[in-house]
Amino acid sequence: MRLRRMNRHLARARQFLAAAVLAAALGWGSSFAADGPAPSAPPRVAVLGAPAESKAELTAVAAALAPFTLVSDAEAADLVVVWRGPGPQGSADASAFARFLARPRPLVVLGAESTTWPGGAAEVTTLLGASPGGRFAPGAAPTVLSDYGHPLTSGPAEPPAPQPLRLWSGLTADTFVLQEATAGEATTPLVWIRKGGASRVVHLAAVTPAILHEAGVRRLIAQAVWWAAGRTVPGATPHLQRTVLPDAHPGSFALTFPEGVGVCLDPVRGGINYLWAGEFADPRPRWLTKQGAPARLDGPVWYREPAEPAWRTSPGGPAAAWRFRGHSTRAGMPDFHYEVAGRTVTEHPGATPAGRGLERRFTVGPGAAPLWLRLVPQPEVLIEVTGARREAEHAGFTGQAAGEFTVRLLRASREATR
Repeated sequence: MRLRRMNRHLARARQFLAAAVLAAALGWGSSFAADGPAPSAPPRVAVLGAPAESKAELTAVAAALAPFTLVSDAEAADLVVVWRGPGPQGSADASAFARFLARPRPLVVLGAESTTWPGGAAEVTTLLGASPGGRFAPGAAPTVLSDYGHPLTSGPAEPPAPQPLRLWSGLTADTFVLQEATAGEATTPLVWIRKGGASRVVHLAAVTPAILHEAGVRRLIAQAVWWAAGRTVPGATPHLQRTVLPDAHPGSFALTFPEGVGVCLDPVRGGINYLWAGEFADPRPRWLTKQGAPARLDGPVWYREPAEPAWRTSPGGPAAAWRFRGHSTRAGMPDFHYEVAGRTVTEHPGATPAGRGLERRFTVGPGAAPLWLRLVPQPEVLIEVTGARREAEHAGFTGQAAGEFTVRLLRASREATR
């Protein structure tokens, strides 16, 4: 019934507003909170672009969107899913798509084909941030399928990469590749995103009619919608990488949470170097450059600590003896193990609800030395301490018996970090 209503709507529209495409392409950074649905309600999704003779494909796309509310009116939708393309200039789907783009909203594109867009390859490049080319590695099957650890791509065993693949190149600076295929020295992205407030864009380039019915592909489509709508992807878990990060010692940890907070934890100085508003640390710059550039962060830094030891045995005193003892995981969540002034310390970090900040929960073993963790107050950040003494810019665990304490770092504006 929903599909019939949607088809009737698409048949009504006949004009394409080309200027709206450019307006949408320039709309990065708009506030999703102003235009999006309530956090408790599933996004309202419209599907555009399936040709009339491909009802089976349209049904498969709709099945992947079962967790959401399907609507026939693209202008009333919170998000649009475009199957291959919205159609040539003057077509019903293209007109509906242009009206959707009149104000910045999320967009998920499945297997873009430039021949099915009113503006052709130029329009596809403007909206998706990459230029379509010919066949990728003709005659050679991809030998490496890389996934870079984003919540959007969590779950499926491997990236969907049917043959033939299209070559995409010229990615813009605001584009992040989440999955790519490699054949020899050649690579092509399979999944990428552009992140800009309400104008979030996802392209699942390798989704074709041949694999549209696969369960893993349908899951990937649904996860793309959750992410594009600014929601936490159901079932996604934190991702931990040990890599080169900006403003950190080599071998620091990039810990990213699907709620939308990223953490740089430096095991050399024993503290949080910074927090950023995102759920992804892009390692590709290190692999693509001769000098090994640091990983790229997908959002702005909103909390930062100075490059000095984080632990003391008295407030403002000299640095405590410190040793990093490795890390482990419990139910998909990381634990970091330290030895501070002869006492064992385990840190169990976690994102706060709605991605507003980070909770650092510490378990301290018995010992004689008091432990003081330096706090770094700064504008627009709230610091909450429980289970420890708060003294100026320090939190102190002063008992000799084992115990726990917690430090929470929150954005004071109550704005979600996503």
